[in-house]
Amino acid sequence: MSTASENVGQWPRIWAVFLTGVAAAFLVGKAPAALPVLRAELNLSLFQAGLVVSMFSLVAAVAGLFFGALSDKWGQLRLALVGLVLAAAAGAAGAAADTGVTLIASRVAEGVGFFMISVSLPGLVLRLADDRTRQTAMGLWGAYLPLGAGVILLAGGVVIESVGWRGLWLLISASYVVFFAALVWAAPREAGDVPGVGEGRVKAVLKTPGAVMLGAVFGCYSGQYMAVTSFVPLILVERAGWELAPAAAVGAMIMVVNTTGNIAAGFLLDRGMRRQSLIVVASAAMALGAIMVMSSALPVPVRIAGAVLFSSFGGMIPGSLFAGVARHAPSRAHVSSVNGLMLQCVAIGQLIGPAVTTWLVATGNGSWTMSLVYLLPMAALTAIAGMVLGRIERSPA
Repeated sequence: MSTASENVGQWPRIWAVFLTGVAAAFLVGKAPAALPVLRAELNLSLFQAGLVVSMFSLVAAVAGLFFGALSDKWGQLRLALVGLVLAAAAGAAGAAADTGVTLIASRVAEGVGFFMISVSLPGLVLRLADDRTRQTAMGLWGAYLPLGAGVILLAGGVVIESVGWRGLWLLISASYVVFFAALVWAAPREAGDVPGVGEGRVKAVLKTPGAVMLGAVFGCYSGQYMAVTSFVPLILVERAGWELAPAAAVGAMIMVVNTTGNIAAGFLLDRGMRRQSLIVVASAAMALGAIMVMSSALPVPVRIAGAVLFSSFGGMIPGSLFAGVARHAPSRAHVSSVNGLMLQCVAIGQLIGPAVTTWLVATGNGSWTMSLVYLLPMAALTAIAGMVLGRIERSPA
């Protein structure tokens, strides 16, 4: 059993792994931050612009579980380091792009590198944490994506004004040299492949009810999250008459506050609160927040407050799900495979949610209130899936 001093000593390493994930999430936020400049300079069509942003979700929706199984088979540290190198090289190649096709191709490679990193690092966090702090550490990990993407959305405009979008791409790629070294220092020694589980990892995960329900809850959550947070800046510009810069800043702030829920979830789970309870409470808060955001009759400050409620409480869902990976993986050799399944479900939700939302708004003559036809049932479905997950956790092993 580890001592308290040994546990404290592991936190700098856990933070190094977490910050590497945050840096990887820069890849998600940099494209939306640069999109107006990219469209003007590279003459991107609206469809091409959409591909630049959505390519990450497409890569994960197709191959998330495969990347997770590859990480478990090949080694989490090894795959994460390869992912950093690939992401850095693809970013540098993207900085030299002179056509939309070239830029999109570089984004595909970045997406592969990003998911190599994303499915591998949670397993390293699990191995660094002890039994008393494991859920707190995994709750922290759940904040990597909104924090990294949000920070780069906030900072990206300033950086682009100074060095251009190509400079932003190169700065992010250059930073991965530092994070490569930090990860080598922080990561625990690789245990190697586990005999007998080299084949059939995907099948083993899909046969595990708890792992499947982790993915189901995450997919239901992510569709709502993207459908609301993605369109807050647009609502502020088109419905409230805001300028783009302050609207984008509010959108980034709403994304960043999601980290508070992630961290709170791990803290509460380590102190005995049930995962099911967190998911149900968060789903109810997201439903209320969605009503506040999408109700056109409400004043702007109330709609922004609703978005903060939606995002901050919603963050308890990914935080609680990442904290459940170790419990629901068929074995420790399947941790990254379960993470891959979860990220694949996230990506599917991210592709479906905004598409359904915009279709409903369009059929409602531009009324964002119509989006509640999708958002409220999805909030209920998230809560129901969370209760099913809770039943699985209470059933005898």
